[in-house]
Amino acid sequence: MSTTSFPEIMEPHNPEQAEQSGDVVVLHGGMRNKDKWKTFVKNVKNKQQDQVRVTKYTIEGGPIIHELIYDGTAIQSTYDDSRDLYGSKQGRTTNTCKGIGTMKSEEGRAFYVLVGCENEGDAFSIPKF
Repeated sequence: MSTTSFPEIMEPHNPEQAEQSGDVVVLHGGMRNKDKWKTFVKNVKNKQQDQVRVTKYTIEGGPIIHELIYDGTAIQSTYDDSRDLYGSKQGRTTNTCKGIGTMKSEEGRAFYVLVGCENEGDAFSIPKF
């Protein structure tokens, strides 16, 4: 499988830097580079290789980074909360998932989630817009 490596993470990896390096940026009240996420979802559905980096920011502003690589059959998800002051400090963890699904929160908001994952503890979600 030929994947290109993700752009280097610029420190302190604030939302503007993340957006410039091509990340899908999820902030409270908005998302930047939405089109990259839409393309990734479409490519997974069509079984076409793709990758995307999603950086979500906590209320305190700490970045939590998910790198998703789809090889045509499965998604490898790498989770990194090492830059979040309140993170678990476990560093980078990886998980393999079968695909992308949707779910609704108790408040009725829709989210994209990874489904069929080997490790259920690594919960990735991104708001559906």
